[in-house]
Amino acid sequence: MGVSSELSLRSSVRTLGAAQAVEHEYEGRADRLPRRAASLLVAFVAAASCARPPIRPSAGVGTSPASYDVSTLVVPSLGLAVTATFAASPDWFVVDDDAAPFVHDVEYGGGGGWRAARREGLAWQVPCASGCAVRYGFALAEAAAQVHDTDTALAAGGLVVAPPSAWLLRPTAASPVGRLRFHVRTPAGTSFATGVRPSPDGAPDTFEADMADLEEASYAVFGSFRSESIASGSGRVQIVAAPRGIALAEDQVTAWVRSAVDGIADYYGRFPVDRVLVIVVPGEQAETRGKTLGGGGPAVLVRAGTNVSASTVGDDWVMTHELLHATLPSLAHEHAWLGEGIATYVEPIVRTRAGRVPVDRFWRDLIEGLPQGLPSAGDQGLDRTHTWGRTYWGGALLCFVVDVRIREVSGQKRSFDDALRAIAAAGGGAEHVWDVERFVQEADRATETTEMARAYRELALAPGTVDLSVLWRRLGVRLSGTDVVFDDTAPLASITTAITSRPKP
Repeated sequence: MGVSSELSLRSSVRTLGAAQAVEHEYEGRADRLPRRAASLLVAFVAAASCARPPIRPSAGVGTSPASYDVSTLVVPSLGLAVTATFAASPDWFVVDDDAAPFVHDVEYGGGGGWRAARREGLAWQVPCASGCAVRYGFALAEAAAQVHDTDTALAAGGLVVAPPSAWLLRPTAASPVGRLRFHVRTPAGTSFATGVRPSPDGAPDTFEADMADLEEASYAVFGSFRSESIASGSGRVQIVAAPRGIALAEDQVTAWVRSAVDGIADYYGRFPVDRVLVIVVPGEQAETRGKTLGGGGPAVLVRAGTNVSASTVGDDWVMTHELLHATLPSLAHEHAWLGEGIATYVEPIVRTRAGRVPVDRFWRDLIEGLPQGLPSAGDQGLDRTHTWGRTYWGGALLCFVVDVRIREVSGQKRSFDDALRAIAAAGGGAEHVWDVERFVQEADRATETTEMARAYRELALAPGTVDLSVLWRRLGVRLSGTDVVFDDTAPLASITTAITSRPKP
């Protein structure tokens, strides 16, 4: 399973992306209707290998592989017709809660005839004795127009973005086991893309994931679009841009993504994931917003702000922030501050080292931003206090403190960079789920220190604080009005220089 992440109005003092703000919730998806409507017929065979007690006791779900076949019908509005065959009888089926009103005509049966499934609340009962076929419709265009959010379905610029968790009925179970596979056929003029990985057997337009990934499944996009891919080492980034509504030409969107990918590759030494889907659609606000999902394979959705143009896109930080999320393993909800903190702290480092952000601006933003991450009265530590400031800037504060401490105790031989590179090499990436203990241990192993574990005890498990005034003096950084003043004689002045400098190979 992969975790989603969406950043919301990151900082009132943030200037790295002057008019750019990001969203990042911990479960989500996305935006508006395609020019050419089409109906998608999704035929799939699903299987899981364990019982899943949901709303009602459920029969066990078999271990046979799942297979999905999707074909498309042209109708007045975009809708999905789905047929699913399960090897055993899961009994109860659900989709994401907000998507349930748009599921219709659920039937089960097959060659012997079809019978209407009984609906109870947000679930459908399919009482098959042995194995089961299910068919139903999903009003995708209607969902995109009425719900219009990144969690369920959203239409923008001629595209509809919706994760499979919104439109694939799934058996309810505590821990679904097994594989799902779906094949998508679209009519001429309509395309489909998803962050879910292609089937390893190379079947065209066919995708596979674990059943456990479906609840947090990666983005999928429908509409009339041209897809472009860019390579970075062994990694490939697929770009889908809305055909209208963005004040950038296709090559400018590609350059926007390429700039972020190159900066991240330079930070890690290589682009650390082999496949990412990036979807760019027009937003409805001045600020750019982004969200990343990892279930089955990472995908980034960016809603370009109304102020994005060829002259302003160079100041964007959202694309880099979101692609950093795609490179990091997913963590449990209570540890979302760590993923957000890393992206908040590392993104301006990436852009400063690439020459896109002046060094003094980097430090000014950090000096102004980090106090928002300090604990207030009643705080219980980062793992238990999930306010906006503690999630984003509190997480960034821990990363900054760890970086400085690692550099100090290692004599500048190690840094936070080394920790993230090791995590990426050990199987990071948003489609992989790690527990926080593994994350902390891998960071300390890579840096040959115990600074990550120490900071986690002090700031995450307890409401520890940081005396930033002392830290700034030791680093030799201070604000004089709006200007940043550096003291090269400060005890840790070399660390100040190193953080924004490209490390030697």
